[in-house]
Amino acid sequence: MRFLRAVWVVFVKDLKVELRTREIILSTGLFALLVVVLAAFAFGLNTMSGVSASCGVLWIAVAFSGILALGRTFMRERDFGVWTALLMTPVPRAALYMGKMLGLLVFLIVVEIVLIPVIELFFHAPLMANIHMLAPILLAGTLGYAAAGALFGAMTIRTRMKDLLLGVILFPLIAPLLIASVKATEAVLVGNGFAGASDFIKIILIFDTIFILGGLWLFDVLMED
Repeated sequence: MRFLRAVWVVFVKDLKVELRTREIILSTGLFALLVVVLAAFAFGLNTMSGVSASCGVLWIAVAFSGILALGRTFMRERDFGVWTALLMTPVPRAALYMGKMLGLLVFLIVVEIVLIPVIELFFHAPLMANIHMLAPILLAGTLGYAAAGALFGAMTIRTRMKDLLLGVILFPLIAPLLIASVKATEAVLVGNGFAGASDFIKIILIFDTIFILGGLWLFDVLMED
C-alpha cells in the first residue's frame, strides 16, 4: 500500500502542476501538430500511400513530442529542486519511477487524442472508424515509450546536454517498439484487424514488459549519487 500510495502522490502531483501551467500539453501538442502538417504537405494529401504514411507520421509525432515532454517535466523538477526532495523522501524510488511514467503516459495520450482526427483529415486514413482496435495498440506502444522515457529522462536529468543525450540514448532502444507500433497500426488500418497485427502486438508487449521491469529494477541504482 505504501508503494501504491507513493505512485499515486507523484502521479497526481504531476497532473496538478500540468493543469495549472499547461506547458507540457500545449508545447508537445503544438509540436506534434506541426510535424503532422509538414508531413502531410511533404507526402501529398491525396496519395494512395496515405494510410501507410499516416501510421508513420502518428508515431513519429508521438516519439518526438515525447522527448519534448520528457525534457520539460524533468527540467522543472530540477529547476525548483523538487527532484532532489523526491529522492530524499522515505518511499521506494521505484514508486517515483512509476508515478513519473504514468504522468508521461497521460500527457502523450492527450496528444494522441488531438492528433488522431487531424491525421485522419490530412491523410484520409480511417483512424476514427477503427479506434476500438487502435486504442489498445496506441496504449501499449505509448506505455513502452513512457516506461523507457521515464527511466532515461531521470537518468540524464543532471547532465548539461540533457535533451541531446536523452534522444541519443532513448531512440535506438525504442526503435523496435516504434517499428512494431507502426506496423500494428498499419495492419489495423488496412483491414487486417488484430489477426494481422498479432505478431507486432506481441513484440510491443514484450518491450513493454522489459522496459517496465527494467525501470523498476534499475531506477534505484541509477539514482544513486
